[in-house]
Amino acid sequence: MLRFLREPRWIALIIAVPIGVFICLQLSDWQWNRYEGRKDANQIQIQNESLPTVPVAEAMSPGGTVDDSNQWRVVTQTGVYDTDNQVLVRRKPMGGSMGFWVATPLRAPNGDVLIVNRGWIAASAGATTTPSVPAPPTGNVTVTGRILPDVPASSARAADMPTGQVSSMDVTAIAAPSGGQVYPGYVELMASSPPQAAGLTPLPTPHVSEGSHLSYSLQWIVFALMFVIGLAILVRREVKLRKEEALLAQDQTLPGERSPLPYDSHR
Repeated sequence: MLRFLREPRWIALIIAVPIGVFICLQLSDWQWNRYEGRKDANQIQIQNESLPTVPVAEAMSPGGTVDDSNQWRVVTQTGVYDTDNQVLVRRKPMGGSMGFWVATPLRAPNGDVLIVNRGWIAASAGATTTPSVPAPPTGNVTVTGRILPDVPASSARAADMPTGQVSSMDVTAIAAPSGGQVYPGYVELMASSPPQAAGLTPLPTPHVSEGSHLSYSLQWIVFALMFVIGLAILVRREVKLRKEEALLAQDQTLPGERSPLPYDSHR
């Protein structure tokens, strides 16, 4: 009865189902890994943000790295802003609008340079127009903020990019004109003493969430099961249909029994 599985269309279906199951399981595994990665990252953020605030030199040092031990750590640093080498980091959305991060080098008394993300400002016209940015406080400034890793530029500077704009928070490239040793990460400003002028939107603490990766992972497993169950249902229906066709064909080939006519009994 299962000889129909040798037919080309059924062979193609039987081959397609395991392939579909394999793809679904791979996608489920990918979403599961993203879920685990997000969960670990959230744990690091929660743990490090709860640590006591320390001077930046106790959390990272020039020539070092930003890793799980210091990312999101709240630190302080005192220095003087190098406004001449301030840049705007392009294409940074907030609240449904596109804008810029304002990255300003802060030079410590020993000459070390820390890049401070002072906040967000909306794009005034377009990507090639540089908005007017409120100046940072002058003289010695003490900043408090969260450590984040730099983002090295992935490509050469675009030809149409205005002077004073960059495509990524590449602290080495941003701090290069300021001279001195550069901290490996930047600080996302939370507070400043003296406070900076109004006009920049502080960057909010990222919402701790594991997203939808776990549910997506489970959905792909369900899809894989649907492939298998769907094939089983199709085979079962085909078997039932072929049985019915065989019985119908058998009935049509058997001679029918004639019922006696009424006058036959009088003969």
